[in-house]
Amino acid sequence: MKKANIAVIVEGENREPAIVRNMQSFFFKGEQIKIITLPAAQNIYMLWKILKEDDFETDIIEILRESSEKSAEELRDFSRDDFSEIYLFFDYDGHQMNLPAEENGETVLDEMLRSFDNETENGKLYLSYPMVEALRDIGERGCAGVTGCEISLTECAEYKRSSAENIRTSQISQYQFSDWETALEFFAMRVSCLFEREEVFTYQDYKRIVSPLEIYRKQRERLRDDRIFVLSAFPEFLLDYQKGSFWRSKVKKKHNYRSFCQQREGNKYTEG
Repeated sequence: MKKANIAVIVEGENREPAIVRNMQSFFFKGEQIKIITLPAAQNIYMLWKILKEDDFETDIIEILRESSEKSAEELRDFSRDDFSEIYLFFDYDGHQMNLPAEENGETVLDEMLRSFDNETENGKLYLSYPMVEALRDIGERGCAGVTGCEISLTECAEYKRSSAENIRTSQISQYQFSDWETALEFFAMRVSCLFEREEVFTYQDYKRIVSPLEIYRKQRERLRDDRIFVLSAFPEFLLDYQKGSFWRSKVKKKHNYRSFCQQREGNKYTEG
């Protein structure tokens, strides 16, 4: 019998758990999401390295139990068998800077995303580019956020502040259902643009083409120019988790603003 418990492993102890609780209140009323907080001292690379060194024989839930007092407390009445699915949410900017200098960061992250690609095994990893605040970076028109389609890597340090300018709801943990609906459609438009499409993905094409690993590979093309395309992991997770009827009910737009963007490129216009 499939258990309803879902482990959600996050980077921070406050903001991410609050976002997941808010998301749960709208989209998972019939399921129990057990939030597991990964301490700041233990980044996603270190967690993956522990698993890799043991050929992924070590249980990820037990690693969290041993490495974090908070996780141990939340897991007091649970074992790995009590969780049907495991999801990991991390910031690209945060853990990328913790990748070992002696290794090729692109190769390491490719391997990490391949390792964390199944929610019923080691877990499925979702990355926010550049960080969790991408969820609130939604502009008033088009499909660009407040900060535009992409930012330079040097702007990442200021992104938390800049993404809060002129937005309707700065406290993501207080989102209403309409805010989530906007974020879902916004993500569909933006990820289509990232994949160089003017037409917004259909559900069938999205499921066939898009994955966290393929998104990273598209991002890597921009990273070579010290740019990063702003994209949130949470709408991505919801659209992956739900069925095609959910996509069709939330994604109404058929086109993004890619061609408009390209026409204005000569003027360094950055809206998507």
